[in-house]
Amino acid sequence: MADWDELAAALARATGSEAALDQLIATAFATDPVDFTASVGAAHDLAVAALPGWKLHVGFDANGMFPYAALTQGDLHVEANAPTVPLAILRAAVAAKLRQPREPTP
Repeated sequence: MADWDELAAALARATGSEAALDQLIATAFATDPVDFTASVGAAHDLAVAALPGWKLHVGFDANGMFPYAALTQGDLHVEANAPTVPLAILRAAVAAKLRQPREPTP
């Protein structure tokens, strides 16, 4: 089972592309590793696949400099900002996973 809190902390520390972080992301989401932290497309595709039914919105702050991502499903809404668009999407995706009910530990 993924340690979403640990992954959220690692993403919060990230400032750009990191191969080791890409591996952690792949492990947590049970998928093949790709350049999630460097690729908007890869981060987007991961969020969409991992969070069916959630709507993703990506934009920039009022100054137009810093990206953010928002995910919404019904009454649940999470937002994250980051230095890069892929990191914003990934931070929001992990925040959404943290908001979902967790499976009990056997």
